[in-house]
Amino acid sequence: MRLDIQGHSGCDIAIVNEDNELHIHKSTHDPAYVPRLINQANKQITASKREYQNIRVPKIFEVEQSESDATIKMEYIYSKNFVEYFENAGFEQIKYLIGAIKYFIDLEINASTMQTVPSHILTDKMADVARKVSKNIHLKDDEEALKLVKRSQEIMDGVGDMEMPVGTCHGDLTFSNILFNGNNYYLIDFLDSFIESPLLDIVKIRQDTAYLWSTLMYHKPFDKVRLSIVSEKIDKAIDEYFTTQYQWYRKYYMPLQLMNFLRILQYGHDEKVIAYLKRVISGQLATLNNSKND
Repeated sequence: MRLDIQGHSGCDIAIVNEDNELHIHKSTHDPAYVPRLINQANKQITASKREYQNIRVPKIFEVEQSESDATIKMEYIYSKNFVEYFENAGFEQIKYLIGAIKYFIDLEINASTMQTVPSHILTDKMADVARKVSKNIHLKDDEEALKLVKRSQEIMDGVGDMEMPVGTCHGDLTFSNILFNGNNYYLIDFLDSFIESPLLDIVKIRQDTAYLWSTLMYHKPFDKVRLSIVSEKIDKAIDEYFTTQYQWYRKYYMPLQLMNFLRILQYGHDEKVIAYLKRVISGQLATLNNSKND
């Protein structure tokens, strides 16, 4: 039996029953995407071999690859998504999740090394974003979006070389890529990042806790007030913890969060999502400018 389901990555995703055991088959028929999917699989395989407290990574059983196709066969996890989990989770469960997230990212930090990330990594990425926005048919005539990109380039030009841990990160650590099974949390959809730093995972989780990004992709009814309260509690705990612990977080979180949303904007096509992204980016620019003037 095979049940096809909708994915967000552009890959085909299916739940397959093989000898009364369920597996996930994730595949692509786009030759250009094959190397990326294989890299994601390798990253997940490496992560699944590590031991994390209450964090799990689904096992990958097979990887099939040709020049034009790739398929990953992985473990199926019985779980809830983040909305289902948060609507019923109590205070202790949320506290447990916060601890697991902090523990996971600290393990990533310990597995990384402090390195100097040259300034051109950020400015080159910003230039690439600017090019893609200018070619995006939904954005190229949007004066507000173009002004935001120009102002962002000025911010990125001033960041300079960055001292931060580099070596290990999930790459897309959002709520939509966490499966909730009791007090065990399964991470899926590992992704290559333009800087392989745990800081990018903090950026990604706060993309949801501070900005509620994944709720835009959730189309069923849910208690928005409760989810906002839960997300704010998680966000405050994460921000306070890493602010206290790490100088590189205090210094580089905001410009990298701005870059994160700019990289989403470059592919924008839905009017509602574009409006949301412009509001977020405008607010981030205001925060960065205020902090520069203090």
